[in-house]
Amino acid sequence: MGTHLYFYGGIGLSEVILAFSTVAAIMALSFIGDAISRRMLLPNVILLIIAGILVGPILNILDPSSLSSIIPYLIPLTIAFLGFESGLKTELSEVMARSGRALMLSVLGFILSTVVVGVFLHSAFGIRWAYAFLLSSAWGGVSTATVAAVCKHLQASEETVTILTVSSMVDDLLVFVCALTILNYITLGGLTPYEISLELIRNISISFFLGVVIGILWLNVLYYSRSGEFNYTFTLAAVLLVFSGTEILGGTGGIAIFLFGLILGNSQPLARLFRMPVDLDDLAELEDRITKFHSELTFILSTFFFVFIGLLYVYTGLLQVLLGLFISIVLHATRLVAVRVASWRSDLSYDYPAIGLIVGKGATAAAVSALPLAANLQNAAFLSEIALNVILITNIISIVLPVLVGRSR
Repeated sequence: MGTHLYFYGGIGLSEVILAFSTVAAIMALSFIGDAISRRMLLPNVILLIIAGILVGPILNILDPSSLSSIIPYLIPLTIAFLGFESGLKTELSEVMARSGRALMLSVLGFILSTVVVGVFLHSAFGIRWAYAFLLSSAWGGVSTATVAAVCKHLQASEETVTILTVSSMVDDLLVFVCALTILNYITLGGLTPYEISLELIRNISISFFLGVVIGILWLNVLYYSRSGEFNYTFTLAAVLLVFSGTEILGGTGGIAIFLFGLILGNSQPLARLFRMPVDLDDLAELEDRITKFHSELTFILSTFFFVFIGLLYVYTGLLQVLLGLFISIVLHATRLVAVRVASWRSDLSYDYPAIGLIVGKGATAAAVSALPLAANLQNAAFLSEIALNVILITNIISIVLPVLVGRSR
């Protein structure tokens, strides 16, 4: 037997098999956890992270160390895919139609939670302002999956569900732009405030320009090649190129990818706006095909990511759990205030305070919260552990309390 059976480029065959087996096991857990969460009407983030914690730190069935080297690649890839999917599924017509209440709820809730939690992290634990606001901005939004799961339990009105869903879409944009901008600010350490301001403006301008312009160009490319069989494969290549190209040119790939997806996901209204000589039915079919394919791939990647994050969880003491619980309570309190203001003199007020307790964090918050690990920032493990506790606790509270409040009413 040749040595090539035992080594691949210096890596032992047993290590390769272990890595493959771990990936296969994580993917199996992902599908099982998601299937159970759908039947129980729970956000899949809860069961997937708990599954990762069980088979990793608690039972030691899987060893995450064999996959630790992929963290710098997995997190940016997850950001790219989630950003593109968020853009694809954000309907500008819905956002505009519900812009008043939805935008007020989203922006007010995001600002309140980001500022209050950021100030707390800095004041209580001496965490640098930039690091504190990086985490608090990651938790500033609400997961669309949590909104859908809780509203099914509450049997909320159609208008309430629509406004909450649109608001959560806007939340994704706010989280991506703010958190990634703060991360850029952190990595620009050593520059003067004036130089940092110029770099951030340049960064955001490049991201917006590339995302919008390439999105419009790619929309035309896809339309005129719509008879081809591999449109999504072609688009997937574009997603990776836009992300990496934006980063190379000094922009933020996550922001550019969100806008790129936003253009493709709103192809029909944009085609009407710019009076493009296209068949709107063909354009709708093409958009639907790309969205379905990308949703499948993003599901695999994001569920894998949740289980993997659970595998990396290391319990270092009660402090982080209590801190996660306290931050979750603060997030719910700021959410109640934001919903009270946004629902004033509207039909939303009928479902208050039940909908005010929906503040669960999802894939976007998890991916952005893991950025310190990918960027190898100071105290990244500590920050990520707090983030994981916040994600779990906010989802649990968001499921339990609104249902109890709804039943009591």
